[in-house]
Amino acid sequence: MFKNFLKIFVLIFLIILGFDTSNLNADNHTPDMDFSFLPKFVHYQGEIKVNGKNLSEIETAVEFIEVVFVNQKQNVSVGGKQIEVEEGQFQFKTFYGDPVNSKYHIDIGPGVPEETKFDIYVAGVKANESIVFNPTPQGGCPVSNCFNRELDITINTIPTPTPTPVPPTPTPLPTVNPSFYSGQIIIGSSPVPDGIEVFAKIADYISDVVITSDGRYTVNVNPKTANYVGQDIYLIIQGNQSITSLPFNPDEFISDANFLFDNFEVKIEDDPVPTPEPEKIIVVATPTPEVQKTEINTAEQGLGNESGGCGGGASSISIFSVLTSILMVTLYRKSRKRQNNAV
Repeated sequence: MFKNFLKIFVLIFLIILGFDTSNLNADNHTPDMDFSFLPKFVHYQGEIKVNGKNLSEIETAVEFIEVVFVNQKQNVSVGGKQIEVEEGQFQFKTFYGDPVNSKYHIDIGPGVPEETKFDIYVAGVKANESIVFNPTPQGGCPVSNCFNRELDITINTIPTPTPTPVPPTPTPLPTVNPSFYSGQIIIGSSPVPDGIEVFAKIADYISDVVITSDGRYTVNVNPKTANYVGQDIYLIIQGNQSITSLPFNPDEFISDANFLFDNFEVKIEDDPVPTPEPEKIIVVATPTPEVQKTEINTAEQGLGNESGGCGGGASSISIFSVLTSILMVTLYRKSRKRQNNAV
């Protein structure tokens, strides 16, 4: 076992000795790697200085200082063809101090044509430096997208916050009085039918709707502000605008303001058919006849009457009183008979 291991070790040693190491160095044996399929970009970083002083040492009122790379207007070569690139077509932004304090970091690319020139702005202030996008490795880096660029930026003024624009207070327009217009309306060669809705229009102003009568109209035009003075008044009927007009002026009372329309079919709505009212059924309630109650008063009834007989005159003794009297007499007689039998 040991002998086999020793043979393998000696063989490896001899192979190593067989190499010519005289040509091995870091310069001529750098791998020739082509990574053109990777996206091309350049990473820039550096300090920002104002008149030789680091921006981080200067007190500014800007909370977030934006650094922007904006391409110039130029012609660049893409695929062997010259194309025009408009200014600002490519923009890249970052913030000063993010992620490293006192520095900026930004990636330019991918998707940018090579040799594209960029201007640099710090919080809106144009820097003294500019760059040319050249995604070519530097410093002997063997990988075609392996690079960083150190670029310090200098500006001549301190960035100040952009003031919030305050819109100017609009000057109110002077007001004007309304005007009244009336006259005939001719559609084609016929007067307008009665009952047709019409309104006046001046630019974006629309009057109230009025109804025609006897081929005429009367409308109050009140746009209220002076900017409508002198502009043309048109009449509108069912979406059709008059072909004649007249200028608006306040405080006018014109009774012959006639308007002409191109011929069109006026839609006249039929009078709505009144809905018949349901027939009213009157129910007369028949009163229920009252049953007369006969009151019997036994306390004041007597056996006789004022005439002294049973047949003469009208008797006020009721049948019940008579029967009661007969019953009392019968009971009295039986009682007397029992008393006599007892003696």
